Amino acid sequence: MKLPRFKVKRPDVGSWAQALKAKLPQVRPARKDTMQPSRMLSGSEVFVPAATSLLLTLMVMGSAMAVIFSAYEYRRLFNQHQVLVQQWDDLQVEWGQYLLEQSVWSAHHRVEAVAADKMNMVVPATEAIEIVRNEQR
Repeated sequence: MKLPRFKVKRPDVGSWAQALKAKLPQVRPARKDTMQPSRMLSGSEVFVPAATSLLLTLMVMGSAMAVIFSAYEYRRLFNQHQVLVQQWDDLQVEWGQYLLEQSVWSAHHRVEAVAADKMNMVVPATEAIEIVRNEQR
C-alpha cells in the first residue's frame, strides 16, 4: 500500500530576493585608477595622538606604582602593628607580675614580721592602748 504524498508549497525566494535588491542602493567598488593617493600627515596630526598615548601610558604606570607603594606601606605598617601588639601583651604580663609582687610585699603578715625582726616592734598589751578622741567645739 502506497502512502499519499503531500506537496508542500514553498515560498518563492527568488522573487523576494530580487525585490529586496531593487530597494537597496547600488554600490559599486571604486576603480583603482580613479583612487587618489593618500596625503602625508603633518607633524601636529602625528604628535597629538602620540603625546596623548605617551601621557596615558605614563599615567597608567604611575597608577600601578602607586598601587605597589600602597601595598608595601600596608604590609610594613601591619608588621609594625603586630610588633606593637606583641610588646603590649608582654607589658601586660609584666604589669600583672608587678601587681602580684606588690601584693606579696605589702601583705599584713609580712609587714608585721619585718617590723618585729628589723625594728624590734611588738604589739602592745591591751592595757597599754589608749584611745584619744579629738573633740571639736
